[in-house]
Amino acid sequence: MPRFVAVVFLACSALGAQAQEAATEAAPEPRDDGLGFFSGDYELAEPEGYSVKFEPFVWYVSPGGDVGFGGDTPLVDTSDLSLDNPWVSGGAELHLGKDKWRLSLLGAHSQQNGDSVANSALMLNTLPVAAGDTIHAEFDMTVASVRAGYEVWSFAAEPNNEGIPRISSALEVVGGLRAFDYSLESEINGGGPGMRVKGDMFHVEPIVGMKWEIEFERKFAIDFSSNFGYLPKLDDQSSSSLDLTAGFRYRPSPNLGVQIGYRLLVFDLEDDDVEAEGALAGLYGGISIRF
Repeated sequence: MPRFVAVVFLACSALGAQAQEAATEAAPEPRDDGLGFFSGDYELAEPEGYSVKFEPFVWYVSPGGDVGFGGDTPLVDTSDLSLDNPWVSGGAELHLGKDKWRLSLLGAHSQQNGDSVANSALMLNTLPVAAGDTIHAEFDMTVASVRAGYEVWSFAAEPNNEGIPRISSALEVVGGLRAFDYSLESEINGGGPGMRVKGDMFHVEPIVGMKWEIEFERKFAIDFSSNFGYLPKLDDQSSSSLDLTAGFRYRPSPNLGVQIGYRLLVFDLEDDDVEAEGALAGLYGGISIRF
């Protein structure tokens, strides 16, 4: 009897061991569906070669701050000249890429005009304004820049089932030149000849900055860029500026996307004929075409 019990016990043990081994072999390997970036599992992205992107956009923008003319006359708030109402303007960007390098051409335009009634007497350069006069003012500014960027860091997280990285990102430093073409005109309605004054300036300054972008499965992207420009007073001109942009892009196909964002361009421009200390700010939206 003891021998029979021992045989049965050994047989059951052998069957249990075989069943456990079979279950172990049949169990699927655990899946790692985590995002590699957040788990620290990512690798540097390879350069993409040549790329061309064209991005036209509309900009719902208004000028703000103080504007005026030379001759040591005081500046006037844009709201006092009815120049602070938002207006639809536009622009475009062209980006040429090769490996880690990018060459960008950017331009935007804003204009505004308005009529206001002077609350008190003031001087707009050589134009005397009496209390109660109706002033018609026109603001016009074109901003263009050329920038060279170099990618200093990038990564691509582990790919999804289609071989597309779940998350990719890049950081680049930029440098270049920014040009301002700015004019301001004021006149007294019904004032007759000589009751009009105009000033304009064209100025170029060097800029430096950065651009950061993070992309999700090459469909959704968030980008942020900032650059600063400055040129001390030379002859009768000086300038400084800060350009901040935050945007969101959705790309339903590899070659076409739509984007929306917010742009703030702060500037301080001074010339013997005209001055501006303020900003252009507002929402923008457009398309991105990739070749």
